[in-house]
Amino acid sequence: MLSMMSEKLKQWYQRRVRGVQYIIDGIVNELTADPNKTFIYMEIAYFKRWWEHRDKTWHNKVRHLIKTQQLEFVGGGYSMNDEATVHYMATVDQFSAGMVWLTENFAGQAEPTVAWQIDTYGHSAAQAALSAQSGLKGMFFSRLHYREYEKRKEDKELEFMWHSTAGNDSIFNSVLYQGYSSPAGFCFEAPCTDPAIVADPESPEYNLPERIDSFLEILRDQAAHFRSGNIMLTMGGNFAFQNARQYFSNLDLLMKYINQNSTEYGFEMVYSTPSRYMTAVQESIGSTLTQRKEDFFPYADNAHSYWSGLFSSRPSLKGYVRDCNNVLQTCRQMEVLVGSPYCDADKLWLAMSVAQHHDAITGTSRKHVADDYFARLAEGQTFCEGVINRGLEQLTGLESGTLESCRLVNESYCGVTSRAENKSVTVVVYNARSVTRDEYIRLPLLSTNYELIDLSTGQHLPLTFIETNQAVKLLNSEAPPVEGVFKAILPALGYSSYRLQHATHPQHSLLLSHSPPPSDITVQSDLYTVQFDGETGALMSIRNKDTEETAEYLTASFMEYRSSVGDAESDQTSGAHIFRPAEDNAVEVASPVLTKHLVGDQFTEIWQSYGEWASLVTRVYVDKPYIEVEWVVGPLPADQGREVVLRYHTTMITNEKFYTDSNGREMIQRRFDSETYEPVAGNYYPVTTRATLLDETTGMQLTVLTDRAQGGASLAEGQLELMVHRSTLQDDNRGIGENQRDDLVVKGRHWLYYSRFDAMSEQRVLGQEMFYKPTVALTLDQLPQRPSQTYSGTSIDNKYINVATIINVDYTGDVFTYLLRLENITPKMEGGTPISVDLGEVFSGKTLVEFEEKGLAGDRPIENVVEDINEYTKYDSGNVITLQPLQIRTFFATYKPREKEEEVGVGDRLKDLVCKIFLDC
Repeated sequence: MLSMMSEKLKQWYQRRVRGVQYIIDGIVNELTADPNKTFIYMEIAYFKRWWEHRDKTWHNKVRHLIKTQQLEFVGGGYSMNDEATVHYMATVDQFSAGMVWLTENFAGQAEPTVAWQIDTYGHSAAQAALSAQSGLKGMFFSRLHYREYEKRKEDKELEFMWHSTAGNDSIFNSVLYQGYSSPAGFCFEAPCTDPAIVADPESPEYNLPERIDSFLEILRDQAAHFRSGNIMLTMGGNFAFQNARQYFSNLDLLMKYINQNSTEYGFEMVYSTPSRYMTAVQESIGSTLTQRKEDFFPYADNAHSYWSGLFSSRPSLKGYVRDCNNVLQTCRQMEVLVGSPYCDADKLWLAMSVAQHHDAITGTSRKHVADDYFARLAEGQTFCEGVINRGLEQLTGLESGTLESCRLVNESYCGVTSRAENKSVTVVVYNARSVTRDEYIRLPLLSTNYELIDLSTGQHLPLTFIETNQAVKLLNSEAPPVEGVFKAILPALGYSSYRLQHATHPQHSLLLSHSPPPSDITVQSDLYTVQFDGETGALMSIRNKDTEETAEYLTASFMEYRSSVGDAESDQTSGAHIFRPAEDNAVEVASPVLTKHLVGDQFTEIWQSYGEWASLVTRVYVDKPYIEVEWVVGPLPADQGREVVLRYHTTMITNEKFYTDSNGREMIQRRFDSETYEPVAGNYYPVTTRATLLDETTGMQLTVLTDRAQGGASLAEGQLELMVHRSTLQDDNRGIGENQRDDLVVKGRHWLYYSRFDAMSEQRVLGQEMFYKPTVALTLDQLPQRPSQTYSGTSIDNKYINVATIINVDYTGDVFTYLLRLENITPKMEGGTPISVDLGEVFSGKTLVEFEEKGLAGDRPIENVVEDINEYTKYDSGNVITLQPLQIRTFFATYKPREKEEEVGVGDRLKDLVCKIFLDC
């Protein structure tokens, strides 16, 4: 076994001591010398680097070991991804990064068949389902709640079948016994100090009898808790097998003497792999394995140590990873739309794949390592921004090299607009969704001397100005004085262009100013009536006009827990992994103060300040089905550890239950655990994209959608809290060796959606809109020749369809093959229904040549994944495939430019553009 924490990948690979490259060298040599030996390997990021630095002699050795099944790849992902905080699209992407690489280099002979999630901090239902959909038949892990572990151990149920909560997927699971390292006392290399096996009776260090006795005790103890007659011992650990010969030599001696006395001892030992072990267990007791649904959160290794802090640690990194996910998908789409044969998106793809590691996106690394993740992502983002901007220039006809991105727009800063004094700005907005949408675009500007023109129609549009929030200036002191806000109408898989025309007397432009409310504030939107307290600006209630139901006394407030530094019950501290508050009751950060009440034709904003380091802007758009809560927190004072939550309190009757998403996929019911010794941390769960309160008496639900992974809980009736920031001053003694001091200012968003439960499918659509933020590119004093286009075909013009991935994988002339991943975003329990998609009508201007379906990761034929291909495809017909509720399907689809006589209902300009793009490439 080889699993390790991802620090700086290159450094850990090249270290002179404990370097990964030397571990692999030693393993390959030992396995080549002895055909009985086996080894498993997990993280492809490291193996890929080793492979690229070795010659054909080494390559041939590895291919032989794979052919003889001595070397087995497990998991197959680029890294061992986290399961609590990752978005499902990022998980699938990192699966593809590793598994497709294996297929390309080993011609399908190295396909992983089991997942190896032995070091992640709890386990998600979505991870199990996505693994099964990728062709993995089993999963091995080692971290689950200590109470459940002891119960399963006692009942001999450490092996079971795990079924998806939202589909038909199931996967074999085996919980490792006492973790994933070698048994205590049997680690045979530095830095361990365990004695080697000395089998020579003439040696003064002869210890074979007592070492065999100790080893037999371990075997008997483990065998007593399993039912199949087979047990699996993991031999290795973090950076194990630095001296592979020494390790294997000791194992050989153990196995030799155990097997020579197998009748007496009752054990026979062989070198094996997880896949072989899984087969043996299934052949023995497969029909009697117990069944499991839902997930394994939160994880705790003892009564006072809940690993629920990592759900929220380093919120800036979590937010940046989510943003980069959107940039990556947009970058890939642009490579497809312009017919680029290059793979410039790969740099961000691989950086994102590493960032999904269970010590990356979780925030459970040292600060300099977290900084390295930021740097790698930023480098990849820069490449992709170049792809997007050059692509938009080609599509719009703008001069090459003129478009720029506004990476710091979240900080109310944009390089282009900061240089636009007395100049006009062209704004190109791209929509990565496959349906038309309208979104409000906010841009920092130097002045209010602008008017907005839709370049497709030449018409003036409303442009609203607001002063830059002082809280945002904590993020960037160079933020200009105002923001301009306008509504962009965006075609599906396409773009629109607008002109911020500099004008002394602008038309249809308005600067909003503070309107002191005479009493409580009532705001109307198309869907809601929203009330705020006139003195504090606090949210008071939301009334849904369609249902005439009201969430009375709905409040949003900043609260904080003070981090534990240990107490009389336990010396456990709160840190990067562990959330442990000093007191069970959170305290209010400060009394809210209403600082701005801004009323416009398109939206109303309520600004609140909570002391020196926290603020809220609650924004009600007239035509949006959500209420936006924009929060800014930090820098947190360094006087003590603080864990800050945004708490939503309602009078909804929730019966001590709430719901959280599993990596953005299915929703899972959470019940308050009153038996835990840590009633706060023990009831925190990972929230990747949304959390929901359901009032079973009225049928109404309140969903809070998040722009990043956060920890969430419902600790009282009708209450939901999400942890938005945390900074702890103590190490929690889980391997980092430093505290989790986080002095960054963090800005984020929540969307509140209040509706009947049977309208839950709409929050799925909102989740897609929050994820696929429009991409904005700007230039000074340039006008596009083609101001607006769509490239989405009629087949995917459905808000419940997500074009999850489009990647160029091959091309010949103007014929391109894409990895195309399509998703039905709604589960059956939320009203999802089957949706048919004609693959020949996915793209406007392209003709389908042929297609082949693959497993989810794209590395193997679908026939190698599903048990009954006829049952799986029974609703398909020709080029038309059917997506079942919440199903994702992956295809290799080949397209060519559509001939002009084939065009139906597409203008000559679009035909000429498409032909030019694809023929010129």
